[in-house]
Amino acid sequence: MIQGWFLNDNLINKIIEKLKTIMDLELPINIYDLGLVYEIKVNNINLYYDVYIEITQIRSSCSSNKSFIDLIVSKVKEIHLINNCSVKLVFSPKWDFSMITADGLKMLRDKQ
Repeated sequence: MIQGWFLNDNLINKIIEKLKTIMDLELPINIYDLGLVYEIKVNNINLYYDVYIEITQIRSSCSSNKSFIDLIVSKVKEIHLINNCSVKLVFSPKWDFSMITADGLKMLRDKQ
C-alpha cells in the first residue's frame, strides 16, 4: 500500500522511480515491480521530507539485508529535499507471485 503522511504524489512517484532502479538479487526484475515494496510514507518536515518504506524479501534467509537496505536509502536520498529515509524489513504478509506488477510480469516474460 502506497500512502503518505503528507500526500505528495509527485514525490512518491520519484521514490518509486528510484526503487525501480534497484534490481532483485536473484530475479531479473526491480524490487518495486517484483512487489517487494509494501508501503511508502512521506512526511513533510519544514521544507524537507522524511520517507518511510516497508519492504519484504522473497526468502527470509537472505544474508544481504543490510547492504540491500543501505542501497534503498542511498537511492531515495538522491531525491532533492529528502532529509531522511528509513526502511523496515517485514515478513507479513508473506510475499507471493501475485504481488508482481503487470510491468514486472512483462519483464519476466521478456527475459525468457
